[in-house]
Formats: sequence, C-alpha cells, structure tokens
Amino acid sequence: MQLTFAQQKTITGTVTDDTGLPLPGANVIIKGTSSGTQSDFDGNYTISANVGQTLTFSYVGFDTKEVKVGAQNSINITLMPGASLEEVVVTGYSTRNQTVQTSAVVSISASELSQMAPTTSIDNMLQGKAAGVQVTAANGKPGQGAFVRIRGTGSLTAGASSPLYIVDGSPIREQDLANIPNEDIENITILKDAATTARYGSRGANGVVVITTKNGNRNKDAVIRFSSRYGVSSMIDPNYTMMNASQKLQYEAEMYALGVTGAATLPGVTTQPGSPERQQLLDREVDWRDIILKDGIVQNNSVAISGGAEKVDYYFSVSNDRNTGIIDNIDGFERLGTRLNVNFDAKEWLSVGVNVGYSRSMSDEPRDRNNTQNPFRGILDYNAYETEFLLDDEGNTVIDDNGNPVYNPTHTGFPIRGALLSEPSEDIDNQTIGSVDAVVTFSKNWSYGFNVAVNWGATRRESYSKPGGILDVILEGADNPTGNKFDDQQHRLDLTVSNRLVYNLNKNNHNLNVLGLYEYNMNEFNRLFVRSKGFPSALLTTQTNASTLDNGFTNRSRLTLVSYGAFADYDYQEKYLLSASVRRDGSSNFGTDVRYGTFYSGSLGWNIAKEDFFSVDAVNDFKIRAAYGTVGNRTGISRYASQGTVGFDSYPGGSSTIPTRVANPELQWETTETYNIGLELNMFNKRVRLVSDYFIRNTTDLLFPIPTTYESGVGSIDGNLGEIQNKGLEISLQADVFRSPDFTWTLGGNIIFLDTEIVELPDGEDITPEDAFNIRFKEGQKINEHFLVRYAGVDPATGRGLFYGADGNVYTADKLPTDENDNRVFQGKSTIADKEGGFFSNITYKGFGLRTDFVFKAGNWINNFVRSDRESDGLAIEDNQSTNAFNYWQQPGDTNVLPSPIYSTEDATVMGNSDRWLEKGDYIRMRNVTLSYSFPSKYLDKTPISSLRIYAQGQNLLTFTKFWGDPEVGLSSGETISFANAVAPGEATLYSYPNTKSIQFGLDVSF
Repeated sequence: MQLTFAQQKTITGTVTDDTGLPLPGANVIIKGTSSGTQSDFDGNYTISANVGQTLTFSYVGFDTKEVKVGAQNSINITLMPGASLEEVVVTGYSTRNQTVQTSAVVSISASELSQMAPTTSIDNMLQGKAAGVQVTAANGKPGQGAFVRIRGTGSLTAGASSPLYIVDGSPIREQDLANIPNEDIENITILKDAATTARYGSRGANGVVVITTKNGNRNKDAVIRFSSRYGVSSMIDPNYTMMNASQKLQYEAEMYALGVTGAATLPGVTTQPGSPERQQLLDREVDWRDIILKDGIVQNNSVAISGGAEKVDYYFSVSNDRNTGIIDNIDGFERLGTRLNVNFDAKEWLSVGVNVGYSRSMSDEPRDRNNTQNPFRGILDYNAYETEFLLDDEGNTVIDDNGNPVYNPTHTGFPIRGALLSEPSEDIDNQTIGSVDAVVTFSKNWSYGFNVAVNWGATRRESYSKPGGILDVILEGADNPTGNKFDDQQHRLDLTVSNRLVYNLNKNNHNLNVLGLYEYNMNEFNRLFVRSKGFPSALLTTQTNASTLDNGFTNRSRLTLVSYGAFADYDYQEKYLLSASVRRDGSSNFGTDVRYGTFYSGSLGWNIAKEDFFSVDAVNDFKIRAAYGTVGNRTGISRYASQGTVGFDSYPGGSSTIPTRVANPELQWETTETYNIGLELNMFNKRVRLVSDYFIRNTTDLLFPIPTTYESGVGSIDGNLGEIQNKGLEISLQADVFRSPDFTWTLGGNIIFLDTEIVELPDGEDITPEDAFNIRFKEGQKINEHFLVRYAGVDPATGRGLFYGADGNVYTADKLPTDENDNRVFQGKSTIADKEGGFFSNITYKGFGLRTDFVFKAGNWINNFVRSDRESDGLAIEDNQSTNAFNYWQQPGDTNVLPSPIYSTEDATVMGNSDRWLEKGDYIRMRNVTLSYSFPSKYLDKTPISSLRIYAQGQNLLTFTKFWGDPEVGLSSGETISFANAVAPGEATLYSYPNTKSIQFGLDVSF
C-alpha cells in the first residue's frame, strides 16, 4: 500500500485594522471548508492549509479579505472598516464555520472574555452571555463557582443538571473551574442542543461547555504579554436597615410590654431610659458590619510568552490571582497557575500538540452554616450595644493572663471575631490538566487523531480548633483545652483516551466531514481522612502532634466509560446543511445487561439568502435549521449504584456488616430527547444579527432514589422512574447602531422564556426531595415548586396572622382544620426563573471603549429565611432586628403591618411553614462596566511596546429589585445544603457568603 501526502503547510501572521491596532478574535477560515481559527489578543494567528487553498479573513465591522496560499509561510492582513464576521465554532470534536452550523451553539472569544467582569471561576462569566444559559452565583466567596443550567433543569437528583465541562479534551468538575486562569482561555463554546451535545453521548444531556486554551503563532518572534489588575471589593449595600442601639433597646421594652417574656432579661428592660447604665450602652455602640468585615483586595498579575518557528509554536504563561474576600482576620483565596502549550510538525504527515496546565489554590473556609459560627449571621445577630471585647466598669478592655483582650461572647455565647483566629480552616487544591494530541495526515482527505487527556486533582482541607480557642473552650471547657484537627485529602484522576479517524471531502462546492470515534474514560477517586485530639500547642498543627486518634479512614472508587461514535457534517455551497451523529456508550455504574446506551442526532439547515431566487439586498444570511437528538446521563447516582453494597460498623466482640444499598441490575441510562427549531438572520451588511430557537427537552427514565419499606434496612433504591419536560424560546439580538472607522456602538441582548413540568413520578406519588427545605415534586407541577401554607395577612381587627386552609377558607393558626402540613399547597411558584438573560452596550471611539453588561432574572421565588429572622414578631428578641420590625399591628384597623407579637409563640410552627417569607427573586444587575483606552500604534512605534490597553472596571455596582436583601441567591447555607448536593439552587436565603461589588484598574501590554 502506498500513502500520499498533501502539500500542507503552516501559515502564520497578524490581523490588524487600518490604524495598525491588532484585531483579537478575527476569523481565519479556509475558503470552501468549515475549518478555521481565530486571532489571539495581539491579532496573531496560526493555521494549516494546502498550497492553492484560499484563506478568508473577517472581523466584526470590517470588510472580508481573501488570500490564496502559495509559497509564503507568513500572511499579514490589514482589514478595512465595513462588513461583519463569520464566527468559528469549536465543538470539541471539530471546528466549524458558524455559517454551516446546524446547531444551537454560542461561542465566546478571548477578546470578549477580556472585557467581562473579572472572576476567579469562569462559570460566573457565562451569566447573561448566551440565551438559554441560566447562571446563578452560588455565593460571593472568592473562588466559588456558579450553578449553570442550560435550557432548564435536566434531572431531579442533586448534581445531575450541570453541564459537562471540557478543557482541552479533558472533563473537569464544575467546582474545579476556579483552578483555570482566565488569561489562558482562548475560547468558550456552549453547546445547547442535541445536534452537537449528542456527540458527547452519556455526558452531554445537560449541555456542554468546551474550553480551549491559547496557543502560539508560527514564524513569529516571541510576543510577551503582561496583564495586571488591582482593585477593592466590598459587600453590596443591603436595601434594609438594622436597628441601632437606641432602637433595639426601645424594641425590647415594647416587646416586654406586650408580654414577650424573652425580653425580660434584656437591657431594654433592665435599664431605664436616661439612666447611667442605659447611657453607657449607647456610648459603647458598635457597628458589627464594620468590625467583622473589611474592604477586600482583588489582584491579578500574569505574564505570557508566545511565538514560534516554521514548524513549531508555543505558549507559556504564569499567573497569580488573589482575592482576600471581605471577612477580616482571614486571607481569602489565592491561585498560582502556569501553562505550557506546544505544537510542532514532527513530519510532513505528523503534527503533535502538548498542553499542560498546573494551578495551586489556597482558600480560607469560614463556616457557612445557620448559626453564629457564620460571620454573616453574626453581623445581623449581634446587637449594636454589645461590644467586641469585654469592658470593665471604667470602659477599659478586659485582658486575660496572657495579655490578650477577652472577646465578648455576646448574647449568642460565640464571639465570631475570635473564632476566625482560633478555628482556621483552609483548602489547598492542586490541579493538573494535560493533553497530548497527535494527528497523522494520510492524504488531503484522510487523517487520524490520537488524544490522551488527563485531569489530576489533589485537594486537602485542614480544619483546626486550636487548644484553648473559642470553640475548644465551649466544647471541652476552659480547664481542659485539648484542641482538635482533621485533615481530609482527596485525589481525583480523570483519564480520557480518544481515537479519531477523519475523512474530509471538499469538491465542487460539496463539503463533507466524517469522524469515527473510539474513546475510553476512567475516573478514580481516593480519599484519606483523619481527626485527632490533644494538641499541646496552638502552633503544632500536624496529626503526629496529637495524643488521641479520634477518627480515620480511607476509601476509593472508580467509574469507567467506553464509547464508539460516528459524526458527519455536510454542506453544499454553504446553502444546504446536514449533520448527523450516533454514539454508543457503556458505563460501569449501570446493570450488566443494560449498561450500554445508544444516542443519536440529526439536524438540517437551509440558508435561504444564498439562493439565486432570494434577492433581498438587505439580508445577508437567512438560515433556518431543525435538530433532533437523544443524549444520556449517568450523574446523580453513585459509582456502584446498580450493585448491592454493605457498610461496616462495630459490634460487641468484633465488627459487622450493614446493608447500605439494595442491588438493582436493571438500573440504566437517564435519557434526554431534544427537539430544536432555529432561525439565524443577518441583515444590513451584517449590522443586525438575530438568533432565535424554540426547544422541547423531554427527560425519561429519570435516575431517582425510589423509597423502600422500613424493613428493607435501606432508605431507597436507585432506579429509573419518571419524566420531566423543559421547553422554551430563546432570542438573541445584536445590532451595530453606528459603525464607522472612528466610532462604533453595538447594542445586544438575549432572553429565554422557560416552562418546566414534572410529567411522571414513581407510582404517581408526590415526592419530597432530600437536601431541600420546602420543595415537593408532583405530576403536572413545575420543577422545584415551593410547597407551603398560604399566608393570608394580618387580621386588622385583632392583629393575628391569618392562613388559607387547603379548602381555600381563611383561618387563624389554631383553627386550621387539620395539621399545618395538610394545608400546604402548590401555587405555581418555583425556584427556577421563567425569564432570564442579559443585555449590553459597547461603544468605541478612536481607541476609547465603554462597555456595560447587565443581567436579569424574573419569575423565580425565594424563601427569605433571613428576613424571617429580622422581622421575627418578637420570637428572636435577643437577636438584632431590622427597623421594619417596629411596623407591627398595634390597634384595630391597622393594615399593611406585621402580625402582633402577642401571638408569635402560638403561631410559630404554622408561620414557619407558610409562604409569608416567599418573595419574587426578580432583579436587574449591572454586572460589569468597563472604560478602556487602547493606544494607537503610531504612539508605540518608537517603543518596545506593540500594544497597550488600560482600563477601569466596576462589578455589581447597581442592582434593581424589590427583594428584601440580595436577590442573587444560589446557596442558602453551604453546610446545610452543599454546592454538590443542592437539588433546588436558589430556594432560600440562609447567611451564605454575600455577593460583592468591586472597582478595579488594570492594564494589558504586549512587547
């Protein structure tokens, strides 16, 4: 057999505008094919093409230019203002021109990422950027991720609705995205419908986010880029007011006068107005927010070096991110990252790429629980007349035997300021993502690709209660300071081996690409945990210093996947478009006879504007497309879910086994079936761009913990029962309002209108999920609906709270016909927003730029537990209250008031199970505003600098909402319901780390 090889070569160059400024994100496409690339921040690009082929260069607002490949190895292009771009889309298994895409895909380039609000976890950056992509920040803790849902909630089990994240071919967990420096990212592509997600088979049911990192440019001298950013952050100002010392003392007296006995021992009752004791309390007034919080520091520095020779290109970077957070006495989050990407032509027929990225992050972990160990609850619980340190009669700070000030335990018994020092907890996370890619080109039509991708994570949490510290004294007593510490070390390995055989045909305006796939994926988890007591000194923190081993264990697990697939893309004259795929996956966590699932998709597209009969000059592209496909899901269940397992425990005389899981050999794939119809329209020389999609997602054979009888010895069995549906309309619109060589103004936005429904549940029975507060699943209802007693307001005659019974009549709490739980009802109020999106304005004028980005959400409902604590009707009289607590019923005829506190104890249970605190989570937030200036090349020609940009940036500076507090709620309390276990993100507020605002200044400079 004889092999012939095409005359392929690597072309490099720079794309600039008419003033000499580099154009980042310009598209470079091989004409007549769907292959291409984009220029980097400095306008540099690298592409492989055959002699005789034509390269097409395009960019938003500029005329397209074409150059034929000849003997040259370098092609530098200057684009003139004019038309618009045709986007290159990276789908993970292929790179295609947006013009011939038949799928709902959104691509975000490095140039656009550089204009976004900075964040330490890139999933937060997706908010408002793509129609159908719903993003809610988990909380404001530095390094924390976000809940990302693409086209609704795809499953009813915790953790099963997140998209699949792929970084340079390697899967990565959502909570590990904070380990990827933003500066290393070249492109983020969001795959939304089955036409492309089906290519990922079992892992693409909830969408796919493909992240590619940067590469160098061939035949280019080294380009050195330095980026630096510095700013300050603070808690977003609340839209409510807490009582000051005088107000709280008055409130205590009023409550006691009404008969609230809990106020009897409080200063508002035990001291008289005008007395020296009362005046002393007023003179010592403090602001606990100022004491516990600080202005945070946000800082980033990165250096990247890229370039290449004729047959090699490289990209090397080092970056450091620091975000101290807003809690005083702890350091927050810091990340050090480095990356090396090298691509080279080993032979004329063999190209090899190696990508390796490493990061190390350290994060202080304050308690995120619903008590005053949580600093954000302490801020609101502590009264303004309670001081930070104990004071003597003269007002001097009390000093202990070691000369240290003694913290005031306050009425809660827990001084959080001291605990932040004596109870340190830190996460140390090491992440290595590497891949090796080899492509063998047999001919101009045939090639073979081999890829190995590894994601290695080593995480360690050290949590130490120092001997004699705040919590140690509470638990062990002041006379027995033992201290205790745990070390929790977890190792994760994700290995993917991929083989791809590709056939390309480009002939007579026919373009065909067929890819055959064989892939193996293995994920292994190892954990080691040890806790000890009896530390002789607060300075000795390793387990070997302890006297008593309290707890220790190790465990490990493995999950594997083997896949076969075939994908095909075809277009004729970029006019008639066709794509299809089939993939068969086998997963180790399903039953032996049902562990394989087959998933497929098909899509069609027609660009009517390219037809000869279509002669509307104003329309550049008018593409309609349709897609159908099935995708599987295996997340949300354990790695050995189909097998019967046991646990081990002590027993008199030895150890014993305890059943922990009943085997279910029929456990199989959860399947999502998606229908999609889309429209893409470009008009007026591509100045107006519209994309709209309507979709229906049906998820069947839901992976679900099915309740069992008490006698079984286990609570549930993982099985396949139930069906849910998400359907919606997505609209994205963008327009260049003005477009000239000196001045451009672009406006754009997107929105999704979403409906969700639970179609079927096991035996038709309602289900109350674990890891939620008041959510219930019911056939015919929305996903994640609140299930609560309806609050009917305050009786104006008596001041007592009223409630609707299940029969629709109004009752007081003691007169409800049955138990309060029997009066809970569905009201169509879900945690999931039915409208969500974002909009932006981007203005440029002679190097100046002003960009503003807004995000919005509407239609979701949040149970505001924080407000219930601050307007507690006297129940939490010891804790500080909001000033609105004064607005309680006092005389017959009062309306628009809180209930009279005299009934609060009697009504507490029903009130707590009511929707009194259920509020709309609607808001509009200015996520980002950036003012920048890019220096023209004429000012830099006589300097070593090739490009220079300076900017000022604000994040979360404005919020418009009627919600009491911050409406952007993800986690209620991270220790009550963790990020990984959240079934209904955004259900309730419970003092999790608040969102922050920031102002930052930065520069990007290249040499």
